[in-house]
Amino acid sequence: MEKTCKQCNKQFDVPNDDLRYYDSIAPIFDSQKYSIPAPTHCPDCRQQRRLALCNERHFYMTDCGLCKKRTLTEHPPHNNKVIYCRECWHGDQWNPCDYGREIDFSRPMFEQFKELWQDVPAQNLLSEGTNVNSEYIHYAGFAKNCYLIMHADFCEDCMYGYGFKKNTSCVDGFYNLSCELCYDCVDVHSCYGLKGCQDCVNCSSSAFLRDCVGCKHCFLCSGLREKEFCFENKQLTKEEYDKKMTEIDLGSYKQYQQYKEKRSEFEKGHVFKEYHGHNLENCSGDYLQNCKDTHASFDCEDVEGGKYLYQVVTGAKNVYDIYQYGLNLRESCECSIAGNDCYHVLFCHNAHISCSDLLYCWFIQSSKNCFGCFNMHHKQYCILNKQYTKEEYETLVPRIIEHMRETGEWGELFPISFSPFGYNKTTAQMYYPMEKDAVISKGWKWDDAPDQPPDVTKIIESSALPNSIDDIPDDILNWAVKCEVTAKPFRITSQELKFYRDQRLPIPHRSPDQRHSDRFRLRNPRQFWNRQCAKCNKNIQTTYAPDRPETVYCEECYLSEVY
Repeated sequence: MEKTCKQCNKQFDVPNDDLRYYDSIAPIFDSQKYSIPAPTHCPDCRQQRRLALCNERHFYMTDCGLCKKRTLTEHPPHNNKVIYCRECWHGDQWNPCDYGREIDFSRPMFEQFKELWQDVPAQNLLSEGTNVNSEYIHYAGFAKNCYLIMHADFCEDCMYGYGFKKNTSCVDGFYNLSCELCYDCVDVHSCYGLKGCQDCVNCSSSAFLRDCVGCKHCFLCSGLREKEFCFENKQLTKEEYDKKMTEIDLGSYKQYQQYKEKRSEFEKGHVFKEYHGHNLENCSGDYLQNCKDTHASFDCEDVEGGKYLYQVVTGAKNVYDIYQYGLNLRESCECSIAGNDCYHVLFCHNAHISCSDLLYCWFIQSSKNCFGCFNMHHKQYCILNKQYTKEEYETLVPRIIEHMRETGEWGELFPISFSPFGYNKTTAQMYYPMEKDAVISKGWKWDDAPDQPPDVTKIIESSALPNSIDDIPDDILNWAVKCEVTAKPFRITSQELKFYRDQRLPIPHRSPDQRHSDRFRLRNPRQFWNRQCAKCNKNIQTTYAPDRPETVYCEECYLSEVY
């Protein structure tokens, strides 16, 4: 089926496999299937819509509406949203069903959803599971002694990470999985003691590596396999390597930056594979690990049977159009942030922990058979936060679906205009950047409010920081450092300072947000181009644009080159 995107007006195909999938997951009430229509938006516009619901990196101080404790939240003050801290939100001092309301079949459902969202108190940040000393984590869970990690689970002693899974003592990373003591690394898996590395698997005690597998005690290398004591891709003896390393002090900010630049230059002579990933069967996409029958997807791990997925990890099966997260997510479609043993979740934003059979819900935990519910947990047979019997629920939901068919809402996720955040403060701005005038012209929000500055007695220019970590005084914990790029002040925490000193690393000169942006730009875009293998001239599809300088091989030629 060929369609014209409702948002960008581009032509796109809906393959028969996709239509069969939508039919297979359509909800059934009283033995009648309520079919899901073919998408009206192209895959990119659907993804943009999901990302525009997510504020992952902009935080504000507020007071809990119940206990009055000072807390951090994703919701800006001008939203006038009632915020509860995590303990109060999960507590028994309030009942989200107190905000329930009747269905008005004379009005579009999205209007009623938005009014309900505004009224029901929200949890301050999005964290799940048992967390210990990890109050300031977002889109994350099951953490211990962690600080400002996002899209992260099962981590301990980690800071400033994005896409962290099962990590210990990792700092400033982008997609570090099952790693320990890694710093400033992008897309590293099962690694230990790496600094400034990218696209590495099963490497240890090394620095400034690119696309290396099974290497240890290596420095400034690319494309190596199962090597030890290599420096700039040259094999050394242990004695020669150790002597070289005595001349290097990564605790010096100047030296660290010099070697980052050297790695960038050094890897230009490296051959790159057409895609990033390993252990795949019948897959297409980029940055995929341990996947089967997964297509048009990015940054996924342990997925079987999926399409149009982004950042779905640690297990998912038979899912389409999902942005984050997985953890045994099944039979679900068109969701933003869904997982942890959830089943048959459709058109939802934030569905967590053993949810099933949800339709059009927003931040729901441990609930099932709910429609159009917001900020609820441990509920069943609710519509617009109002409790019904099983029989009443199964009678009303088909009526709502038919009503949404008439209004053109059925089968659509919450529109971007529904988002409580300014487009420029959402994840969509990173992947689909837009100017303010273009955003406003579409009827979407833009947020010019500045982020709240840290409460400190002194702000120091980053250029005024001592070069060596040995010369950084304890008093830096009372200061803020001015980011050398954005001039945004940021603080150094005591846990962070200890990590830098223990690992002999310099104090950063850029804010956490800028460092995240720097790492983001090191990765390939989520877009495919047609080009030819630079060795055999075979036609390939790759995320390396044809005008980029890298030498790109098809998988077969690449493997013959590196092994």
